[in-house]
Amino acid sequence: MLELWRPPEDAGEPIGCLATTYTFDPSLFDEPCLGRFLEIESEPDREDLAFLLERENRLGCVYAGVLVDHTQAGVSHSLRWDVLPVRVRAGKQHAKLSLLAWSRHIRIIVASANLTEPGYRANREVAATVDLSPTEADGDLLIQAITFLRDLLALVPGAQDDPPDVQRASAYLSQVERLAETWVRPRRKAVVRQQLACTLPAVRSENGPRSSLDEAVEACRRSGRSPHEAWVASPFFDVDDDSGRVAVALCKSMARGRTRKIRFCVPAARDEGETAVPRLAAPEAIRLAPLQYRGHVSVAVLPAFDDDKNHRFWHAKMLALRGDGYTALMAGSSNFTCAGMGASANRNAEANLLTVVDRAPYGRETSTLEAIWSEMDPVVDPGAAEWLGSQPETDEEEGAVVSSLPAGFVSGTYRAGDAREIVLRFDPSSLPRQWLIHACGRDESELLTETLWMETGSGSVVTLPWSPLEPPDRLLVVWGGEEAFLPLNVEDGQQLPPPAWLEQMSADDMLWVLAAADPSAAFRAWARDQQPSDTFDIDVDSATPIDLNPLRRHDLQITFLYRIRRRARILAQLRANLQRPVWGRRALDWRLRGMIGIEALSQCLVSDIATSSDAGDEARDEALLTLADFLLVLHEVDYVSSDGSLSKQEFDTEFRLFLRELADKLQEQVAAQQSNISPEPLGFWLRVLDKCR
Repeated sequence: MLELWRPPEDAGEPIGCLATTYTFDPSLFDEPCLGRFLEIESEPDREDLAFLLERENRLGCVYAGVLVDHTQAGVSHSLRWDVLPVRVRAGKQHAKLSLLAWSRHIRIIVASANLTEPGYRANREVAATVDLSPTEADGDLLIQAITFLRDLLALVPGAQDDPPDVQRASAYLSQVERLAETWVRPRRKAVVRQQLACTLPAVRSENGPRSSLDEAVEACRRSGRSPHEAWVASPFFDVDDDSGRVAVALCKSMARGRTRKIRFCVPAARDEGETAVPRLAAPEAIRLAPLQYRGHVSVAVLPAFDDDKNHRFWHAKMLALRGDGYTALMAGSSNFTCAGMGASANRNAEANLLTVVDRAPYGRETSTLEAIWSEMDPVVDPGAAEWLGSQPETDEEEGAVVSSLPAGFVSGTYRAGDAREIVLRFDPSSLPRQWLIHACGRDESELLTETLWMETGSGSVVTLPWSPLEPPDRLLVVWGGEEAFLPLNVEDGQQLPPPAWLEQMSADDMLWVLAAADPSAAFRAWARDQQPSDTFDIDVDSATPIDLNPLRRHDLQITFLYRIRRRARILAQLRANLQRPVWGRRALDWRLRGMIGIEALSQCLVSDIATSSDAGDEARDEALLTLADFLLVLHEVDYVSSDGSLSKQEFDTEFRLFLRELADKLQEQVAAQQSNISPEPLGFWLRVLDKCR
């Protein structure tokens, strides 16, 4: 499943990704998922420094976020991407939908797997993808996915106040909409149709609650009559009387006037041997309830082992529906429960992909859809089986039960920069009587108590100074003998400090990375020099070939002419990179002001003027000429736009303003060294400044 995060050929530049999950492993998302999405070539286990720098640099110009159930959202994570808690009243955020976008490709992943190691590496899961490209894009399904994600954003605590993390997610969804506006929609296919089938409580006043079961059946009815046969595969069922209610809801939605055939595929306890009475981990109500509605029920046991006899927990959720002339399959996050299928007032947030195939003579689509079902052992006499009831659903989600954070604690935001602060938002009417918030991490401290909050006015927003250079890892809330973590996101990622290793990067190193056709190789080569490792294989990992010329006897790099020519070539490559299409203002701002951006490089170049003073007047003059050449290259940038990217007018407006401000800033810094610079280089520098202004 991790390969679904890897872009296809010619996908273009990464733009962003927004995923949803119930339980969450941030390390899985941070390395395997984002590493594939961003095509980071460095290996975190062998090239940790290169991976860190490459990931930090690439995440600066793309969006990444995860919508997590609020009980699971207080994880320690990189502030380069967001964790947004979703609070579903009397339910949970259980959907597993991911929206990945590159400049020439969009992928929607609908799955049963949480973003956890068991979900992506060990369990039996089901996942379906919908791919869109400029030449073929199912725009309707994309709008359905974006609408569902926007509904989840509306369930983020404090979303009505439009906090920075919600703003970023909303801007990403709007950007994906604009990107696909001009993409070609496919011709209508009569055989195969797909749509999302979702469960949601009523999120907005103009929209009522949604039911995955109702939406799936309604789509089937548009293809013909109501379904007369259903197959259910679910690892979990309701643990109370609701288990019969969802089975009744399924029966009532099926065709009338004929026998309704229902096959339940359920987990079983396998510790009694092959000849023992089957012990089924499901409530018997799912077998008994359909009998009142002319239902014929058969039962099969979900497989628990793979071909190599390794135990693999069945976590997939599927519902197959058959009617006159069609076969349909709904796959995704919905267990066969009232909350999962939307058969009661209390509903989860669920997302499933429904595929409806018309049965046609000699058609392959029906058999392909039905082949998704694994071979399962039938239960010969379900009435004689031992029905154990559903196992607790917490086992499904690979995580322990945690305390639910009171709704009064809305959000935590880290404000980076010179004056670092932590902004806490509250709903005073929903706070417990006594509580405290503790900052966890390298610099642990007690941030705020209920007493201090009341002394400062009991406001809904409290801003606290944060003196340490590093932000806290997590915020721990303690109340009434319980504790839970409050999610923490950054207000402005551009203000986060760069990794300390970048202080060792020279202007030439930074210029080399910015001008490289393959920045990944440039990062790896630089990191290898900073952090030599015995695991580095020069033949495999070297970004630059060894010079094998046996006649080379002199180091030409020390000559002035060689340095000038080499730097001219690199500056030309830098200009070419700056002229490439840029996908959004966030990406442009990072290209100009990011940790390895134009502004950072200019500061390294101007610093070289001061540090070269000890080497003599010629070195100082050469450093100023290099800075002047750099500004000339920026002045000559001629941006080329592409479909979905910033237009030339938008780029030029932002870039020319940046260039004027940069020129003024650099002149102030050069003026301090002006008395030590020769007249000719200084005159050239002033003429370049006039051009840039």
